[in-house]
Amino acid sequence: MKEPIGILVAGSANPHIPGYCRGFANDPEYPWKIIAVADHDPARMANIREILKNKKVEYYSDWRKMLDAHPEADAVQIGSDNKDHFEMFREAMDRGYHIYSTKVPTMDPEEGAQLLKWSRNYSKVIQVELELHFNPQFRYARELVRSGRLGRIRSVYLTNISQSPCNYFPNWGDPELSYGKVVPIRPGADYFRGGALTDHPHPFDLVRWITGLEFREVYAMSARNQRKHLKVEDHVAVTGKLDGGVPFFINPSYSNLEEQVPARRLLWPKSLECNLKITGEKGYYAADFFDKPLYAVGRHCPSPDRLIVDMAPRPGLNPGNTLAGSFAACVRGERSAPESTLADGLNAVRIMNAAYDSIYRDSVVSL
Repeated sequence: MKEPIGILVAGSANPHIPGYCRGFANDPEYPWKIIAVADHDPARMANIREILKNKKVEYYSDWRKMLDAHPEADAVQIGSDNKDHFEMFREAMDRGYHIYSTKVPTMDPEEGAQLLKWSRNYSKVIQVELELHFNPQFRYARELVRSGRLGRIRSVYLTNISQSPCNYFPNWGDPELSYGKVVPIRPGADYFRGGALTDHPHPFDLVRWITGLEFREVYAMSARNQRKHLKVEDHVAVTGKLDGGVPFFINPSYSNLEEQVPARRLLWPKSLECNLKITGEKGYYAADFFDKPLYAVGRHCPSPDRLIVDMAPRPGLNPGNTLAGSFAACVRGERSAPESTLADGLNAVRIMNAAYDSIYRDSVVSL
C-alpha cells in the first residue's frame, strides 16, 4: 500500500465533501489521509465529525488557522461555498500547497483569469473536481468519438438534471454564496444566478472533453421557477453550435422534483440523471451515468407505498482512475498531469457564464 497524501479540508459546504470523508473513514487503502477539517458552520462540522469519529482528525472553525497549524500537509481540498473559492485558492498557492478544488473554481471571469495566470508558473498540482471524466460510460464515449468510429459528429445532446439540493443545503439557494454575487437572471427578475446552471458544470466540460470541439455559439432560456420559493434558477435549456456548426443541446436543470423531507434522500422518483446522446455519420451512442433500472414498491421501502428507483451497480475502476487516486498520483509524481485541470474547470465556467448572459440579453452569445 502506498503512503496516502496528507489533506486539509477547507470547508464542507459542498455536498461532495462528506463523500471524500467517508472514503477516508471506511477504505483502509484510501489514497488520502485527512489531517484536519475547517468549517464555520456548526451543523456541517457536526456531520463531518460524525463521519470521521473513528479517525484522528483536527477541527477548526477558521480555515486560515488550520493552514497555519499544518504546514506539513501536502494539499488543500477547497470545499467551501463557491464565493470563497478564489480567496482560498490564492492563500493555498501563496503557501505552496497542492490544490484540489470542488467543481467550480470561481464563477467570476476576472478571478478565473487571475487563477490561470498564477497557475502557469505554479509548480504544484491543481486538480478541479470533474468526476464524470472517470465514469466508464463517458470514457468509452470519448474513445468512440476520438477514434473516428462514429464518424463526423452531427449532434450532441447532454442532460445533467437532478432534484434541487437547496432544501437540504440552503447555501446552494443563496445567490451570493453560490454565484459569488447577486445578479438577476434577467432584467427585473426576482430570482438570480447561482442555481442549477452554476451547480452543473459537467455537461459543458464533458462535451469538450469527449468531442474535442469548442463551443462557438450559445443560446439559453429560463422561464419562471418550478419552485417559487427559490431565489436562484431551477431550470435552464441551452442550445447552440460547436466547431464546424455541430448543434448541441444541454439541460442542466433541477427538473426532477424532490420529496419535502428534512433529510436528503435521493430515492424518488429519479433523483439524478446524466444522459449523453451523440449522433455521428457512422453511428449513434447513448449512455446514462445514473441509470437506475431496479424498482420496488411496499410499506418497507424508505418512501412507503411509492415507486422506488434503486441505483444500479457501477463498474469498478482501478484506484488510480478515480478523483482521489488521480490527484494523489500527481502529488507523488507518478502521473504527469491531473485528469481534470484548472483550465478544464474554467472553460466550463466560461460557457456557463455565456449561457447566463444569453438569458439576460435574450440573444445568442458568440464565443
